Amino acid sequence: MNHYEIVFVVDPQLDKEAKLFNKCLNTVTSIKGITHRSEDIGIRKLAYPINDKNSGHYFLLNIECNSESLKDIESLFKFEESIMRSSIVKKKRAETEPSSLFTQTQNVQKSSEMIDQTAEVKKTNESKNNSKEETNASSELESSESDKE
Repeated sequence: MNHYEIVFVVDPQLDKEAKLFNKCLNTVTSIKGITHRSEDIGIRKLAYPINDKNSGHYFLLNIECNSESLKDIESLFKFEESIMRSSIVKKKRAETEPSSLFTQTQNVQKSSEMIDQTAEVKKTNESKNNSKEETNASSELESSESDKE
């Protein structure tokens, strides 16, 4: 049995992404293959537009199966119109640790969440400062009016 790494990119605007991923996993088990790693990497920006799309939903599978059985998976990719690109690479050994693409996507998501939180804190601080300035201005106005009397 050979080891393979399968990466496929799905159109993110279609709702059946998760169903397709489960269908691939079911196909691997139906051909008596072994799944070593399966990752739903998420939506990432493409290096170049494909079918006028700038982003795609990435999935990764590391499986072990016979080369004859791999044709079932290839045919699944060939006839599924929601798949924008796919790649099947033969590997020397089974890979089970998280992929660098997956960890990179998680790190980007974490950093964007931190940036969003920082922006929210800045907005909150600015609104507090603005309200303090308005309070100070109104108290100055009141004190100047009382001085006039």
